[in-house]
Amino acid sequence: MDAIEAVAVIILIIAIIVLVYYYLLNSPKTMEKVKNYVPTSADAHMDKVLSKDNEYKGLDKDKEKDSMGKRIKVKLGDIDMSGINTDVFSSKLDAFLDEKSDELIKEWSLATTDDLGALEDKFTKTASSVDALEKDYLEFKKSSEEFQKTTEDKLKDIDKRIEALEK
Repeated sequence: MDAIEAVAVIILIIAIIVLVYYYLLNSPKTMEKVKNYVPTSADAHMDKVLSKDNEYKGLDKDKEKDSMGKRIKVKLGDIDMSGINTDVFSSKLDAFLDEKSDELIKEWSLATTDDLGALEDKFTKTASSVDALEKDYLEFKKSSEEFQKTTEDKLKDIDKRIEALEK
């Protein structure tokens, strides 16, 4: 999976979590059932501790775990699912993503398919320019080598003439 795909999946997961959160906040029936299962204090026997009742010694830790587990446990069968419509949920999710996608792309500096297309075009132009530069360099190198040989030949000829004049 590419980095772009991973970011897109993370964005979708966050959007789904936000939508579920707002759904739960806006559906009072579901929230009432959830509140019934979630304890109001961190410990099932916190009231006794706060009231400084020293009869805490008689409590079994297994009973604490059972009672806490039973209070936290939420059964999906107990939640009223008749109010949940997947089509409405999907349309809300699509609307949310459409509304926030441009904002997320700008904030996180994400690349879009349009950006990738533009980068591919630039890469193609750059690759062809590099090929042309390499061709020009090879031609220059070849002509430079020929120029060096010609120049060396002329210098040798001049050296021979100077030697002939010196003798």
